[in-house]
Amino acid sequence: MRIKSLTMRIWLTVSLFIVSIVLVFLLVFTFVLGNNEEEETRDVFVFAHAVVLNDLQEGPLNDRVVDSMESLPAVHFVYDDKDARITHLTGSESRIDDAIVQNEEALLDRNNGKVRMQSIDHTFYLIQISRMADQAYLISYQALDCNEDMIQIVIAGILIVLFSLPIAKLLANNIGKPLKALESYTKKIANKDWDSELVIKRQDEIGRLASSMKEMKEALRIADEEERKFLQSISHDLKTPVMIISSYAQAIIDGMYDNGAEEPSVIIKAEAVRLEKKIKQILYLNTLDYVMDNDKTSEDVHLDKLLTYLVANFQAVDTELQWELQIEAKPAVMSGNADRLRVSIENVMDNQLRFARKSIQVSLKDAGAYWHIEIRNDGPLLSDEEQKQLFRSFYKGVKGNFGLGLSITRKIVDFYGGAIDVDNRDGYVCFIIQYPKRSS
Repeated sequence: MRIKSLTMRIWLTVSLFIVSIVLVFLLVFTFVLGNNEEEETRDVFVFAHAVVLNDLQEGPLNDRVVDSMESLPAVHFVYDDKDARITHLTGSESRIDDAIVQNEEALLDRNNGKVRMQSIDHTFYLIQISRMADQAYLISYQALDCNEDMIQIVIAGILIVLFSLPIAKLLANNIGKPLKALESYTKKIANKDWDSELVIKRQDEIGRLASSMKEMKEALRIADEEERKFLQSISHDLKTPVMIISSYAQAIIDGMYDNGAEEPSVIIKAEAVRLEKKIKQILYLNTLDYVMDNDKTSEDVHLDKLLTYLVANFQAVDTELQWELQIEAKPAVMSGNADRLRVSIENVMDNQLRFARKSIQVSLKDAGAYWHIEIRNDGPLLSDEEQKQLFRSFYKGVKGNFGLGLSITRKIVDFYGGAIDVDNRDGYVCFIIQYPKRSS
């Protein structure tokens, strides 16, 4: 069964990790401690057996010798094989004594003095049998307390695990709760709930993610607000020529123009051209990203020739304006799509045409790795806010015109790795476009 809750997965993962660490620690500790303790016990046991054997071989038992034996570890007794008699030297348990002497394997090996291990009643004992004289044997044994040590270690491990579980839960909640808050916040953003707040005061990765999401929400809120304003304004802007066309058409139908319909027809055509231009700009802007990403065709474009061509065209549009063209670099070649590059410069010139009073100046210079195009007019200067907003898609200028053309230019310039900026210089509104030179 798959656990969907991230908090539970973190908790289980941390808990399993802690349990695994504890188990490994217990196994290693038990193995190392058990081996060391068993070896130490064996050494002391062998030493005690040797001391008792030496005392017995030196002479008959007396109270002093017996008292010294009582102070030694392990249990010692003498077994006489002739009459199967057991003489206890220190306190012992008869059932253990009987189990040892009745074990045939022990009896067979008892003359070699080796230390052996034997399980009696679920307890392990160290046993050593040494021949004394005739058929008498010194038998020593000592219980190993490894089971008790193991139980203590296991209990300690269980306590560590139980104590770590709530800590793991706190750790999981510390990660899971802010993520749940981020999830809820994201859903509110998706539903355009711009008044929602996210309170996560952290300096780690989650805190930085929360800050980024707040920035994203603010950017989306601004974009949504601008789009709404744009739709409201563009509907009005498109509605105006439609109303004019409709009004003049109805007037013609009603026979209000006795001298012919030439004058209203000219107005209708002009408004239709204006409406067509606006619609084309909207469609061009909406499809531009897709076209540029999928159409990678490139050719050599001579910017000097393109500027000469465009200036000549715009001079014909308004003969009262004075156009000045200064080209200081020939040939000025870059790689790109000629139609898109023409649109990018044409939109700027069209903007200049609407705002210029008497003159428009165009220049082309060599600026190292870039071609530097400067287009300026003597119209009203731009405020700082207008300079910041001018290239945004949904920005509406003071005269009610939308920045569609300039936003299209910005997209094209950015696509070709260039740069565009606007500034007030020497009483002129100056647009600067930089396009990279063709790579050799």
